[in-house]
Amino acid sequence: MKKLIIAALLVIGFSSFAQDQNQSEKRSNKNQRERLSPEQRSQAQLDKMTTELNLDAKQQEQIKLIIAEQTAKREAMRTERMASNEKQKDLSSGEREALRQKRAEEKTAMDNKLKAILSPEQLKKMKAIEEANREKMREAREARDNAQE
Repeated sequence: MKKLIIAALLVIGFSSFAQDQNQSEKRSNKNQRERLSPEQRSQAQLDKMTTELNLDAKQQEQIKLIIAEQTAKREAMRTERMASNEKQKDLSSGEREALRQKRAEEKTAMDNKLKAILSPEQLKKMKAIEEANREKMREAREARDNAQE
C-alpha cells in the first residue's frame, strides 16, 4: 500500500513540474520578444508575413518600408506614453476615445497601403490571420480574467 501511495505522489509531482516548466517557457518566449530591437521586430514581422502570405521580393521591399514606418510611429507613441505614464491613468473617456480613433485611422491607412501591394488572395488570407489572432487574444483575456476571479 505504501508503494502505491509513493508512486501516486511521484506521478503527481512530475506532472505538476512539467506544467510549471511549460508556463516558464511561455514567459521566457515573451521576455525574448520584448528584448528585440525595433528593427529586429520589424524583420520578424516581415519574415512572418513572407511565409504566411508567400510574398515575392518586390512585395517584401514595399512592405518592409510600411512596417518600418509603422514601427517608428509605434515607438514614438510608446516613448510618449512612458514619459507621461501618470497622465495615461487619468485619461477621460473622451481622451481614450480619441486615442482609439487615432489608432483606428492609422490601421485603416496601413490597410489601404497593403491593399495596393497585396493580391486579393493574400489580403483575404491576412484578414483571416488577423481575425484568428484577435480571437486568440480574446480567449486569453477571458481566461486571465476568469483566473483572477
